[in-house]
Amino acid sequence: MKIGDLPAPVTASKGDWLPGTTWLGFTPTDGDLDSRNKCQSTIQRQFGDGYVIEYITETFQKPNLGFERDPQYIADREAHRERAGRLLAVHKLRTTSRDLETILGPDEYMKLQDMWAQDGKRFRWSVAFPIVQSFRIKDDRKAKEILGPEAYARLYAHSSATLRPLTDAERELISELAIEPVETKNAWIGIEDEFLMAERSQITPAVERAINQDLAALEGIEEHRLARVKRRAAWIADSFVRERRRAGSLTCDECEFDPRKVAEEFGVNARSFLDVHHKNPLDEGVRYTTIADFALLCPTCHRVEHVRLRMAKRVAST
Repeated sequence: MKIGDLPAPVTASKGDWLPGTTWLGFTPTDGDLDSRNKCQSTIQRQFGDGYVIEYITETFQKPNLGFERDPQYIADREAHRERAGRLLAVHKLRTTSRDLETILGPDEYMKLQDMWAQDGKRFRWSVAFPIVQSFRIKDDRKAKEILGPEAYARLYAHSSATLRPLTDAERELISELAIEPVETKNAWIGIEDEFLMAERSQITPAVERAINQDLAALEGIEEHRLARVKRRAAWIADSFVRERRRAGSLTCDECEFDPRKVAEEFGVNARSFLDVHHKNPLDEGVRYTTIADFALLCPTCHRVEHVRLRMAKRVAST
């Protein structure tokens, strides 16, 4: 998989000393609610509906006095040396932030501020966006080599308290980078946010029926939550189908069957010859799924896919 295969573009970049595993934090201009809201709005506007690519800075800041020998600081500094100057990961962030103290707990948050707060401003990184989906970048080259000196300088020559939006040219430079998904502990936050969005949305009945069939094998989920998981999956599938319609790409993703000629001959909708299919049904409710988890298949290919899924499940259980 490559960055260019993601279901949404990489819209911005974040420079960090260490990789974000569960959240990306930003420091508002002040500790009051208005400043935090303004910071959140700025970051939201910068990443929009896209992904954020994470860069590990060349430098690592010294902690406040008294923490130079702190074991966590020493471990973090050593970890930084291995990754410095590299593009490390691509993240999907939750649309809205959470207070960092809520995420970390009061004790860990206080220690973080003791170690890193500057000029008595104990709200460093306090606007935190949970990471709901993450991909590790497999290319180990330095960012400057990948981006070239001009793009690298624009994005990373100077530190920024917010994100750095990417240009189309910069997106093209990273589009071929190989990535692999990594486990994301906060996936559930993004999933539950979208439960509400799905419940408020109109979904094409045929799509909802198809996805309910695909998810029939889901087990071990409480009944009320299962209904919400299925509803969210159908909502995403419906968005996927609508996007394919807009793109004029109503063909089978497996055999490339194009139903338009047959549809014209019989005066029916070309879409009626294709089924929407969930490629990873057992991931629902566990992993943050997107439109990339769905496919359009002709009925024959759809049946073949379900046979494959049943066989894979049988093999896994033996």
